[in-house]
Amino acid sequence: MTRVDELRALTEDLERHLGDPHDADGPVSFATSLDLDEREQYPHGGLDVLRAWGCHDFGVPVSAGGRGVATQDSVAFGTTIARRDATLATALSITMLAYLPIWVGGDDEQRARYGEAVHRGAKFAWGLTEREHGSDVLATGMTARRVEGGYVVDGEKWLIGHGTQADYVVLFVRTGERAGPAGFSILVLDRRATPAHCISALPDEQLHGLRGIDMSGLRLTDCFIPDSARIGPEGHGLEIALTGSHPVRVMITGIALGCTDTALRLALDFTTQREIFGGTVVDVPYSRRKLVEAHADLLLSDTLANCAARSLQTSPDQSAVWSSVAKYLVPTVLDRTVAELGVVLGARHYLRGHHRYGMFQKARRDLLVANFADGNTVVNLKNVATALPSLLAPAGDAATAAARERARALFDWDAELPPIAPWAAQTAGRTGDDALHVLPDAIAALARRAEATEDPVEADRWRRCAELGRHLGDELDWMRAECAALQKRLGRAYGSSAELFTLAERFCVLHAVATCLAHRALSSDWIATPMDGAAPLLMCLHQLWARLYPLDPVATPDDVEAAARVLLTCHAEGRSFGYRQFALAKPAGAPDAREVA
Repeated sequence: MTRVDELRALTEDLERHLGDPHDADGPVSFATSLDLDEREQYPHGGLDVLRAWGCHDFGVPVSAGGRGVATQDSVAFGTTIARRDATLATALSITMLAYLPIWVGGDDEQRARYGEAVHRGAKFAWGLTEREHGSDVLATGMTARRVEGGYVVDGEKWLIGHGTQADYVVLFVRTGERAGPAGFSILVLDRRATPAHCISALPDEQLHGLRGIDMSGLRLTDCFIPDSARIGPEGHGLEIALTGSHPVRVMITGIALGCTDTALRLALDFTTQREIFGGTVVDVPYSRRKLVEAHADLLLSDTLANCAARSLQTSPDQSAVWSSVAKYLVPTVLDRTVAELGVVLGARHYLRGHHRYGMFQKARRDLLVANFADGNTVVNLKNVATALPSLLAPAGDAATAAARERARALFDWDAELPPIAPWAAQTAGRTGDDALHVLPDAIAALARRAEATEDPVEADRWRRCAELGRHLGDELDWMRAECAALQKRLGRAYGSSAELFTLAERFCVLHAVATCLAHRALSSDWIATPMDGAAPLLMCLHQLWARLYPLDPVATPDDVEAAARVLLTCHAEGRSFGYRQFALAKPAGAPDAREVA
């Protein structure tokens, strides 16, 4: 079984296990999700359903008794769960993300001990943020004072997932008296072994989205934590936290992907059934185009997220940039996508009592968490901005050769990945960008595909994809010059300037274009009908290019119509909307028109 086939089989099995979300009596239904959301109740039952399938085991390495072999799997499963209920997906991911510092910095015994707790369904929290300091982790106020056999911890953690419900809290604490990166460590608090007078829960915060999630905090007073619960050497906490943040950023994109999948699918259910002006809504040219553009946004985001996940294993020296670009661009793009789908739905997207449109509203609210959870938009743009000089530098022969050597594993989702080793990631990107390094090869491969395609219309689409890749070179030349001029003009103010962040935003788009081109150039063998043509890629490039040049369209009306046929086929056959096709739990066939009217 190939890697794509293996993940497809797992995803379809999870789909069947979770059931049709429109079935109110199913294991994880829209009706149940909305009811819990209205009452702001935690999804305990849904987590039991996930644990029965074995979802928790994919967040623990094989060496510690789990099944975790690739972050790409976690993105796929997270998307599948989030398309039913992003609150449930978040509840699962909070534990997975809190375990990551243990995976990165713990010893074999700790990975196995806490991994077994994850397998049993224990809830973990990642105690990183504090009310007064937000994203400034170097200002962390929770202290851990050295005593015989361990530490005495004092302070608060706030706005953390599972702050009240967690059985274990992974704490980022200050252990050094002097300021600096070496002054922090990571300790694991066993809540059940902690005297009640040492720990108190902070109030659960009411949220705009994910209303049922436990988002609270805790206060520790003279709380003893033994040496055996310290993760990694003392003083290495910041390095472990930063390294572990790379897979966290990527995994969170699955929430945005799942929410957008639901929004698009609900919009298609309505537009293909609702009759107006002598036809269906999907026949209205403007609505049809908006649906196609939404699908392209989802497809390019799925491509970027999956390649970023693979970079964690193929290019750990670049994963800081790959994960930051994905964490910035995916939720930023899809937030607008779902808003525009609301325009297509019209007044119905405002009907809270109907389970379909109530679910659309929930998906739209829940998606927003991907913008700020575990590193907000500004933090991720800063990561990219800091690395811009090295990212824009022309690749030398050695860098190009290295990129070519790992390009297949990075961009072809059917290729075998190196073993997962999250501790190998570098905290900053200084070795360039493989997507840009292999861009000339991707352009050449797509140009050859155009020459080998007999259908002149299809050949022209492949040719235009390659041509846009060539324009990317001009954009990069302009950015290099602009970046250098900005440094010269602003001096010390360069690093925090708004102009630099604007350049970082632009780079993220160019990186996504190069990623889409390289992925499609190297992944031709396993992509099946109806996704195997050039129209889906061309629409992805159209959407990305529009972010730079909104008045310079890439796609023609005929391209849009070709992409519409692809989208409507996937919808009618009850299949996924991505390049990696799999069957959904719901059997093929349109919903009852009376249900969506």
